[in-house]
Amino acid sequence: MPVRFCLECKNFEDRMEIDGSVVCAKNHRPGVSCPDFQDKFEGLRNTASKTRFCFECKNFEDRTDIDGNVVCAKNHKPGVSCPDFQDRVIDIFHNYIYWSYLYSSGRTEEGKEFFERKFSKRLSAQDLAYIILAEYFDLRLDYLDFIRCWGIAKKIYEEKMPDIASILNAALERFSLHEERTDLRKAFLDIVLSGKTPEEVSKGILAGLYKL
Repeated sequence: MPVRFCLECKNFEDRMEIDGSVVCAKNHRPGVSCPDFQDKFEGLRNTASKTRFCFECKNFEDRTDIDGNVVCAKNHKPGVSCPDFQDRVIDIFHNYIYWSYLYSSGRTEEGKEFFERKFSKRLSAQDLAYIILAEYFDLRLDYLDFIRCWGIAKKIYEEKMPDIASILNAALERFSLHEERTDLRKAFLDIVLSGKTPEEVSKGILAGLYKL
């Protein structure tokens, strides 16, 4: 089973950009796979991507259990595939790439002890940045979510994380040229566990060696 990280939990609030902290509604110190984990994205991962229902949309709030209503932030009557649809699922990738940046820049070490136990080795800040993205791709979400999200996020992170950007760009290029999906979990773990360089992994992706 994949590791369940605080980023995916309903109890977790990321305030890094506000006051440099992270907060748990259960008053835990944020970590990995805690017993009070509640999946923030439950019900979204297995939804067919071609038909976009309101419960996948950021504008939608389901209050059926509270007052019998469902509410749209755009004041629409809930329906399917409305023109103001904003994908809630893509938040998952943006959360993970942001935390990868936090790891790579040394701004946090949350979860480091867990991952060092899991991989039985000391991990650098860059190792953690690779591992958290490997964890994202282990969720096995729709690959097109990654393609769409990285196309946006690269404008922010390309210069901040050039090694990671080169790998994700290689996967994007491989998909654009050959419609081939890359096993990015294996690619990132090869750097951490097999000692390959980001350049070697990027070249391997472009050569089709990490075909999913």
